[in-house]
Parts: sequence; C-alpha cells; structure tokens
Amino acid sequence: MSWTTGTQTECLGANSAVGTALANSTTATAISPASGAGYAPANFWLPSYGTSKSLLVKAFGVLGTTGTPNLTLEVQANTTQGTRNSSGIIATTAVTAQASSVTNVPWELEVLITEVTGGSSGTFLADGLVKVYTASTTIQSMRISSSTANPNTAFTLSTQSAYYFELGATWGTANASNTIQVYSYAVLGLN
Repeated sequence: MSWTTGTQTECLGANSAVGTALANSTTATAISPASGAGYAPANFWLPSYGTSKSLLVKAFGVLGTTGTPNLTLEVQANTTQGTRNSSGIIATTAVTAQASSVTNVPWELEVLITEVTGGSSGTFLADGLVKVYTASTTIQSMRISSSTANPNTAFTLSTQSAYYFELGATWGTANASNTIQVYSYAVLGLN
C-alpha cells in the first residue's frame, strides 16, 4: 500500500453464514445474511471529509426459476437491520425477466456507492452490475444504479444517520421454484 492518498479499504460487514432463500413471495425482502450487513455509524461521511467517500457492495449466490419470472434486486440503507427502508433504496435493477426454468445458477452483484454532498439531505451516486449465469455460455446482465437515467442521477439520503447496508430482492411471481439465496456478501469502505 502506497498511502499516497492516506486512505484505506475497510470491511464494514461480511457474512459468516449463508442467507435464507427468498422463495414463493412477491414482497420486497432483505436477503443478505444478518451477519453480513455492513454498518456505517452516524456521520460516517464526515461533513468536511465525506465527499467522494465510497462503499463497494459485493454479493454472490444462486437462484432458480420456473417460467420467466421478473426479479428486482436492490441495495438498501436501513436504519433498523433487516427492515426495509423504502426511502433508503440506494441502487436498484430494473424489473427484469429471468431465464426460464433454471436451478441453482450462480449470480453476482457489484455496486459502487459514492457520496456527492453531505448533510441531512446528502446525495449519492450508485452504479454497478448484476450478472446471472443462466447457462454455461450465457450471462444475463442487469444494471443496478441510483437511477435509470443516463448519465446516472443522485439519490438523497441523510449522512447524519447510522445505516445497515443490506441487499433486497423482489420476485414478480410467487412460486416455490422462484428462489434466490445469498452465499457471500460484503460491504467495503473504500476511503
């Protein structure tokens, strides 16, 4: 490490257990393991030094489908662990139809979240990618971001509150075969 920037990467949360599978539901639900929720205390993004401070969220797991159900993934900033904060959705995919009748196919997510401005109405930009390996030679890609605009636009979230950073999912069709599970989840503070 060069210490040119005087910053370091810090793991804010990494799971020690596999997450509970989300299946047979159309309710937006936190799916990252409780042991892996990244935690940022109040004023993690300090007023004088928080601008451009970033988080990197990485996740891996498996999913299965019947038919071609829609799936939405999101990274949430929750004030209470395991409780979805609809106004704290940092990044989300579009509602995306999944491959038909797959079982235990791997998926991976990576999203970078960067503070633009701080305070009670702080702003952040988030952008990343979700990949679903639907077959040995086929990958389905989904953008996960703070907006659907191109270029991306910021979302508002207070930098003065403490948050748990968790991964959420919503299936478009309830079926026991429509299932997603997190095997590995980590939240890294980049500077």
